[in-house]
Formats: sequence, structure tokens, C-alpha cells
Amino acid sequence: MAKEQQNPHHYIVGPQAALPVDAAGNPWSGSYVHNHGNLVLDLMDNLVLEATGRIHKCRIYQMITNKTLRATVAFLIVRDEAHQAAFAKALETLGVDWAKALPVSKFDSSQFPEVKRLMDLGLHREQYTFRMDGSLMEQIFSGPSPFNDGTQLTTLKKPRESFPIPQAPERPEKFAPGLDEELQALADAFTEFKESGGKIDQNIGFNRSKDE
Repeated sequence: MAKEQQNPHHYIVGPQAALPVDAAGNPWSGSYVHNHGNLVLDLMDNLVLEATGRIHKCRIYQMITNKTLRATVAFLIVRDEAHQAAFAKALETLGVDWAKALPVSKFDSSQFPEVKRLMDLGLHREQYTFRMDGSLMEQIFSGPSPFNDGTQLTTLKKPRESFPIPQAPERPEKFAPGLDEELQALADAFTEFKESGGKIDQNIGFNRSKDE
């Protein structure tokens, strides 16, 4: 696909893995990360970025027809709205009437079937802490939605439903023309370690043959 779309850097430099660049190919440098020293301005920046990203993803959704890609983009649209709600709610706790100071364009993304299915599950009003030592997020991200649509914000430790990350097949182009025997043994040992749930096999060694 990378070669068909005439993006040789994605194939040669990144061996089809994710590259730290934007959609235009510009490398990430952090130069567009703003810190004003003013919490309100920082939150306003974040709100604008989430709103803009959501619009861009909706445009991408309209450009494509592949069902899998549309389902993926739909999830990103829904989560962008959740992030947008988080920054808007934080501004409200600081006494900022953000809707007047920063009118964000309103559009109904639920017209996209894949997006509506996720919104019906409430994913656009949930945030997750992913922390074992507690979080204060719920003190802000809770109560009525800042969009005044009758929905409620919910903070959870983790998503209600998740799925294991499958072991990806070998990608020979990552180490063209292939791994040497020692590095292959190390890769196999690491895979075995992950699949065992972190249990160490004392018999794992770098000199194991492929027949063992």
C-alpha cells in the first residue's frame, strides 16, 4: 500500500511502521506545543486543537469508503469529542464561559453510523485514568456535559471493554534481509516471555536451534 500511494519514506525509512510525522510529512519537533504560563490559555489551546482534530477526522471519514478504516476513524472522532469535553469542563471549573469566549463550530457527527454506534455506548462522555495509584480526574470530569445536551460525564479506571493485542506476524522488511541467528533467538525469547505472561523460562538461551 505504501508503494502504491507513492510514499517511499513510509516503506524505506519506517518499514511500514508509524513515523513521527504529521499527515503532511512534517517531522514532530514539539515546536507547536504551547505553554503560556497561563492555565486558562493552555486549556483554550487544547480545546481548539481537539475541536479542530475532530473536524479533520470527520473530513477523512467522508473521503473514505473502506469499512475498517471508517470504523477506526469513527472511534477517533468519538474520543476527540470526549477530550474536547474534558478541556471544556476544566475551563468551566475555572469560571470561564468558554462557549462565549470561544464559540466552537457545532456539527452532528452522529450522522455517521459508525460514530453513532459508539456514541450510543457513551464513549464520547468517558475518560479513563489507567492509574493504579488513584486520580483526581473525577473531580473535574463528572456531572453534566459542558455541551448542555443532557448527557453525563463519567471517569473510569479503564474502558468497560478491551481486547488483547495480538502478536503481529514477522515483518522481514524491518531487518532486511532478515535477522541473524542470535538476534532471532532473542526476538523469539522475548515473544515467549510475553506470551507466558512474564514468566521466565530458565531454558531460554541464545544458542537454541530452530528445531528445539
